[in-house]
Amino acid sequence: MRMDVVELQNFYSQTDLGEKVSKIISKSLNPLIEGTSCEFIIGFGFTLPFMESLKKNWSIRGQNPKIISLMPGEQGVVPWPKNKRNVSVLVDETSWPINTSSADTILIVHGLEVSENQNDLLNEAFRVLDGKGKLILVVPNRTGFWARSDNTPFGFGKPYTINQLSFLLSQNQFNIDNIVPVLYGIPSKKGYWLKSINFWEAVGKKYNFPFFGGVLIVEASKSVYGAHKISAEKSNKFSSYGKATVTT
Repeated sequence: MRMDVVELQNFYSQTDLGEKVSKIISKSLNPLIEGTSCEFIIGFGFTLPFMESLKKNWSIRGQNPKIISLMPGEQGVVPWPKNKRNVSVLVDETSWPINTSSADTILIVHGLEVSENQNDLLNEAFRVLDGKGKLILVVPNRTGFWARSDNTPFGFGKPYTINQLSFLLSQNQFNIDNIVPVLYGIPSKKGYWLKSINFWEAVGKKYNFPFFGGVLIVEASKSVYGAHKISAEKSNKFSSYGKATVTT
């Protein structure tokens, strides 16, 4: 089950919990993406709160990577960014209008766990990602509290354990390079747990309790032995897209 794009947008932009979640995840997510080559970045699912955070950091440093936000048809799409050329596109989750081996980084948030075609989705990410690029997934942790609550978008879809993610990614020719647990607090919209969410995040990070992290940030790369067969038709289908044409 997917949340509608309006519900996702409202959670992150109009609730205190959503704003705190965005900041906590971005704090761990940004260094992973900024540490990679960032000429062309793709976000799939609903990545706008995290892309906004990245754009602010890049703007401060005078960087301007090419970015495109892909949103699945079952979810819906909203234009982004505000007051600039729109780079938000509605797509079939298993067929992206992007050149083969063109993306440096692919970020998937609220995408994998709600997909009915996880293998096909990862296969498409494999096709689009450059051989030295990074796939970064943000997914709910099955052993954490956040997958058990519908107060946030992370309570929807299929949560994963670390072992399940390792198996799924290896089956689709990806190697896990790093896993960062986040969201150690309780997903409450008000009261003590909302006010103390940053405190519990600090405690969880200090003592490194991956079991209790509500969300897993997974950094993966293509397996050197991965050899997906991509048809010439699909490889050339989207020749008008890619590094040379997608701009912000």
